[in-house]
Amino acid sequence: MSARKTGSVALGIVFLTVFLDLVGFGIVLPLLPFYATNLGASPFEVGLIIASYSGMQFLFAPIWGSLSDRYGRRPLLLVGLFGSAVSYLVFGLANSLGVLLLSRVIAGIMGANIPVAQAYIADSTTIERRARGMGLIGAAFGLGFIFGPAIGGGLSPWGYGVPGFVAAGLSLTAATAAWRWLPESLAPENRVRDGFGILSAVTGRARAATRVLARKRLRNPIGVFFLGTMGFAGFTTIFPLFLENPLGLNAVHAGGMFALVGMVSAGVQGALIGPMVERYGERANAALGGTLLSAGVISMGLGQSILATILSLLAVGVGWGLLAPSLQSLVSRRAKANEQGEVLGVNQSASALARVIGPVTAGWAYGALGPGRGFLAGGVLIAAAAAWVRFMPAGDLPAPDDFRTGAVE
Repeated sequence: MSARKTGSVALGIVFLTVFLDLVGFGIVLPLLPFYATNLGASPFEVGLIIASYSGMQFLFAPIWGSLSDRYGRRPLLLVGLFGSAVSYLVFGLANSLGVLLLSRVIAGIMGANIPVAQAYIADSTTIERRARGMGLIGAAFGLGFIFGPAIGGGLSPWGYGVPGFVAAGLSLTAATAAWRWLPESLAPENRVRDGFGILSAVTGRARAATRVLARKRLRNPIGVFFLGTMGFAGFTTIFPLFLENPLGLNAVHAGGMFALVGMVSAGVQGALIGPMVERYGERANAALGGTLLSAGVISMGLGQSILATILSLLAVGVGWGLLAPSLQSLVSRRAKANEQGEVLGVNQSASALARVIGPVTAGWAYGALGPGRGFLAGGVLIAAAAAWVRFMPAGDLPAPDDFRTGAVE
C-alpha cells in the first residue's frame, strides 16, 4: 500500500472514531437541559452542569495535547474514547443532579482529547491541504450532530437515561475501531523529549497558554475563536429551554432541530470549506461564517415562532460550518510542526473556557431576563468575533518549510 493510500486510510479511521464519539455526545446534547430540569435544576443550574463539561476540557486539553506531543497521538485517543464510554454509562444511571454533574465532569476530562485528533490531522496532511483535513474533523462533528440528537430525541420517550447507554456503546465501538486499525501519526524524531512531571501537569495549561498567546499571529485567531464559541455555546444551552418555553416543544423536537443544524453544518464543512478556503482564505470565510451565525442567533430570540426558529437554525448551521474549521485551520497553519499538539490544545482550551462562560451567562440571562435577551447577548459576541477576524492583520506567515523545520519563533 502506498504512503498516500495509507495516510488516507488513517484519516478515514480518525474520521470514523471522532464521528462515533461525537454521535455519543450529540445523543445527550438535546436531552441534558430536559434531564436536569426534570431533576429539579433551574436554568442557571442547567448552565452550570453544561459548563462543567467544558470546564474540564479547559483544564485538560493542553495536557492531552502536550502528552500527545511526547508519547504520540494514538494512545491518548484511545484513553479518551474508553473514558467517554464510562461517562455516558454514568449519565444513563443518573438519578440526581450530583450524579448527572459527575457524568459531565468525566465526559469533559475524556473529551478534552479533540486537539489530539486535530494534531493527528496536522501530522498527516501538508500545509496546503490542512484546511481540508480539519474539514474532516468538522464534518465528523456535523454528522455527529445529525445522528446523535436524532437518536437521543427519538429515544427520550423511553427515559432520559436510555440514550446514555446507547452513547456508551457507540464510544466503545469507536475505541475498538481505533485500537485495531489506527496507526500512530507522530514520528519518534518529531516528539518532544523533555519530561512531563506532576508539576508540569498542574501548570502545563498556563505555561502553554503563555507561550502560544505571546505570539500575535496565534493570539488573534484564538481570540476570535474564543468569542465565537462563547456565543454559540450559550445558544446551544438555552435553545432546548426555548423550545420548551415559550414554544411548548419537547426533547424529540430538540433532537430533530439539532440534527438539522448538524446536517447543514456537515454539508458546509464536508463539501464547501476546502474549496472556499483555497479561493478566499481562512479569514474571509471565518468573517462570513460569523456574520451568518450572529444573524441566526439574534433572529432566534426575536422571532419566537416555529417558522422563525427553523430559518434561524439554517443560518446557524451554515455560519458555524464556515467559522469553526476556518479558524482551526488558521491556527494550525500558524504553528510549527513540532508544536501542533500544544498550540491546538491551547486553542481547544480557549474554546472550552468559552463554553464554560457562555452556558452559565446564557442560562442566567434566560432565567432572569427572558429568552430574547439571552439570544441577543450571544449574537452580539459572535458579531464581535466576525468583525475581529475581518479586520485582523494577515500576520507574519513564514514559508511552509520554516514551519516544518521549527525554524520560526
